[in-house]
Amino acid sequence: MSDSPENLGFQAPEPKDLAPLFPGYEIESLIASGGMGAVYCAVQKSLDRTVALKILPSELSRDASFRAGFEAEAKAMARLNHPNLIGVYDFGEVGGMLYIIMEYVPGKSVYHSAYGIAIDQVEVIRLVSGICHGLAHAHEYGIIHRDIKPANVLLDLNAQPKIGDFWPSTACRSEI
Repeated sequence: MSDSPENLGFQAPEPKDLAPLFPGYEIESLIASGGMGAVYCAVQKSLDRTVALKILPSELSRDASFRAGFEAEAKAMARLNHPNLIGVYDFGEVGGMLYIIMEYVPGKSVYHSAYGIAIDQVEVIRLVSGICHGLAHAHEYGIIHRDIKPANVLLDLNAQPKIGDFWPSTACRSEI
């Protein structure tokens, strides 16, 4: 399929180019980008709150099935409130791109924090316990992550794990 992430050739827009599309936010910097989109650090002006803004390639917004899944997942994730899950605040489409506004976690992923180093067993137990608690909470609401890996778990400034990047996940129950 030509719209697969590998074939999208997505170029992350410069923060200044996004400003007119998101007047309620001050886009400060690009955090990360890849085939499935880009994540920016932004400030929600009305609440003076730092958030993460993720935009997806416009090719994905043209896929009706993808759009429906994205909307359902954003709504399901916004209902979750757990200290080990990255919160979802808003989603939508602007300038032909789907976007999602999430809790900003000012830390590194487990992958980037622990790559190539030994981690104390007690610390591993603490991290895995937090990850399991977050996943269990999502499962209680019928959401299965489907891509849990060190790169999708961020550590906040207190080294508490917060799971993100639930897309594509599976909403298991119709009441979500």
